[in-house]
Amino acid sequence: MNSQLREQVLNLRVKEELSYGEIKKRLGVPKSTLSYWLRELPLSEERILELRRKGWSKGEASRERFRTAMRQKRELTARHIYEAQRKHLSDTSRDTFFVAGLMLYLGEGEKTTTSRICLANTNPRIIKFFIKWMEEFLGIRKNEMRSQLQLYGNMDLEAEKGFWRTTTGFSASQFYKPYIHKLRPASFSYKESYRHGTCNISYLNVPRKTKLMMAIQAFLDLYM
Repeated sequence: MNSQLREQVLNLRVKEELSYGEIKKRLGVPKSTLSYWLRELPLSEERILELRRKGWSKGEASRERFRTAMRQKRELTARHIYEAQRKHLSDTSRDTFFVAGLMLYLGEGEKTTTSRICLANTNPRIIKFFIKWMEEFLGIRKNEMRSQLQLYGNMDLEAEKGFWRTTTGFSASQFYKPYIHKLRPASFSYKESYRHGTCNISYLNVPRKTKLMMAIQAFLDLYM
């Protein structure tokens, strides 16, 4: 229910550009919840002025301007931190890159079988990183890897297949038949523009899987 309600809230904010007060009036969602769900979706100054002309209260306009100002302040702070961290990481060694991939696999990868290297994620950048990491450190050529997608019934399936082919650089023949989740009335749906389902990258090889898992074990034994 919450996922459906949140989707309704987002639609009212993005498509109709409604204020917190109007959304609360229509859907009965507390402003504290709206503040969390819509924290990255402030109204533009033009829209605030338009609503003021339509009788919007001065107080509500002021609150929307405050939210916009706070978001801009957060973005500026985050940008300064990003630049500092980028400078700090610009001399990252090859060993650091290697360990980053090990820790990613420790957290997200398949660890129960002796032959299957497999990592699944919804984030395209994580998928691209892992592909590059396998090429770099496990000596696996990209055309040897395989992928399967987990998508949802309300998606444009062909568009999502194309998205992941572009992201991975794989040919169509490297993808297994996708698994399509059937949507139930109360289930979460991936309608947001940044959602493309889940992509898993896999490769079958006992020696390489052994090397990967022993490298993770060695790192943990040294530093834990």
